[in-house]
Amino acid sequence: MAQKPIDFNLDELLILAENGQRNVQYAVGFYYENGVKNPVDLEKAAQWYKKAAEQGHEEAQLHLGLFYAQGKGVEKDYQKAVSWLRRAANQGNANAQYNMGRCYEEGLGVKKDESKAFSWFLKAAKQKEYRAVCCVGLYYMSGICVEKDEKKAFSYFEQAAKAEIPVAQYNLAIMYQYGSGVEKDRVKGRMWMAKAAQHGFPLAVEMMKHDIETQPE
Repeated sequence: MAQKPIDFNLDELLILAENGQRNVQYAVGFYYENGVKNPVDLEKAAQWYKKAAEQGHEEAQLHLGLFYAQGKGVEKDYQKAVSWLRRAANQGNANAQYNMGRCYEEGLGVKKDESKAFSWFLKAAKQKEYRAVCCVGLYYMSGICVEKDEKKAFSYFEQAAKAEIPVAQYNLAIMYQYGSGVEKDRVKGRMWMAKAAQHGFPLAVEMMKHDIETQPE
């Protein structure tokens, strides 16, 4: 979970940050990124995150990695993104572990490697990073890097779905509708499909729209 900066104004924080306190440097970056008590300035946010990140602040490392991945306040650079995300991930930051999985899955800044992607997703999932939980479910569902196991896939999707992850809700709905990894239950399938649609998940929205249009008058 992201750390919450101390409630000071920016001038007060800057005095402390200039003295090299990494928690305060992170807080300054947070203020600049989110426009807390001052206008948003992503370049300054990146600069302060870097100062804290270089001192080992894991949340700053995470933010800086995401900045490089997205080109926020810095020039987009996936290799630098991976470098900072890896440092945070190795400190046990679940969000960074999830993003490391994404990098390996998509070949961003590293050579594509689904086995390493799965390993990072699993680490994050064990810390209840529910986006990663859903990803682990997808690997078990498809049988990539692991033996295909629809029951395990269902279990992971169910955890993520209950944590309001739309794609997991959609996948859970499909599994209920077809009886994959669980006893077929169209009522539960429709319930989870509706939840995914409420979150705006495109496939679920289309599915619900189709069901409504094809219902007899």
